[in-house]
Amino acid sequence: MITTRRTFLMAAASATAFGQQPSLYEEEVKATVPIRNRQWHVMEKFIHELPEGPAPGGATLQKKIGYPVARIKGGEQRLEKIGTDSLGTYYRSYIQLGGSFDAYGLYIVPNGGPARKPLVISQHGGGGTPELALFNGGANYHDMIRGSVRAGYITYAPLIVMYPYQDRDNGSEIQPEVRRDFDGLLRERGTSLFGVETSMISESLSVLMKRPEIDPKRVAMVGLSYGGFFTLYQMALDKRIKCGVASCSFRDYDQAEWDRKPKNGQPYDMSPANLVKLISPRRIQVQSGLSDKGLPIDSARKAAAQVKGTKGLDYVEFPGVHEWNGELAWKFLATTL
Repeated sequence: MITTRRTFLMAAASATAFGQQPSLYEEEVKATVPIRNRQWHVMEKFIHELPEGPAPGGATLQKKIGYPVARIKGGEQRLEKIGTDSLGTYYRSYIQLGGSFDAYGLYIVPNGGPARKPLVISQHGGGGTPELALFNGGANYHDMIRGSVRAGYITYAPLIVMYPYQDRDNGSEIQPEVRRDFDGLLRERGTSLFGVETSMISESLSVLMKRPEIDPKRVAMVGLSYGGFFTLYQMALDKRIKCGVASCSFRDYDQAEWDRKPKNGQPYDMSPANLVKLISPRRIQVQSGLSDKGLPIDSARKAAAQVKGTKGLDYVEFPGVHEWNGELAWKFLATTL
């Protein structure tokens, strides 16, 4: 059992400053440092136990990233209740994926409503964790996770092992080049880090869809930045995800240029425009901030032009920076999910 420090922050002024209701369940991001350290070591052990094999390659996305990973298979889920508030009940979720390898995430069930509810997979980005995207206002995530619960969706927020840009400030042991190193080892074993991570989400989804409170026919995925790339990849690979929102993750790359880029555990196996084509005709909203310095709007517009008229695509721009736009997202999901 992993022991974490929890706290309820009841200060209404602080909560209101972040656009939240007072008295919502809160905890410090540092509370889950032991979990992130453990997940890093668990994945490292899993990688070294894989036999070497042919490097992934070929024309299809599955071949390029080595998806699915046969040794990753969803098993038992363990839920640890950590809090309740006016919106729902919060759990830590551990899903067995084979041996000592498991997937960690937050699992939140909203109060009331129908017996079976839609499921939204909410993916944090680079520098993030599920807790960072949820508590203390969520920084530039702007209620990406809690907003899903408020909209009445069961929400699963998986942890992705990476060297988050701020994570060492929060006490994690995760090494700076973890993604580069893990991806190099995995490509020697016939898969890739993205292949493992997308397989983890798919197998977790297989387990979650069996839960009695979830409507398995109504599954969506959302993500900001790196999490938006994950949303595009995951939807391209897993057709059980009916719709999604990828925020601040669209930019122009010619596929030949994309192929030449070093992978390093980053999403360079297929361009965002080509991923949208694989997702079609399922519905995907792609959000781009007009003042996003990391993914400039001109580049996003060039990528959007490549897929103009693609069935299911809702490309939208908003007056903002590198941030989640919940107003656009929840309206889209309400008419789609």
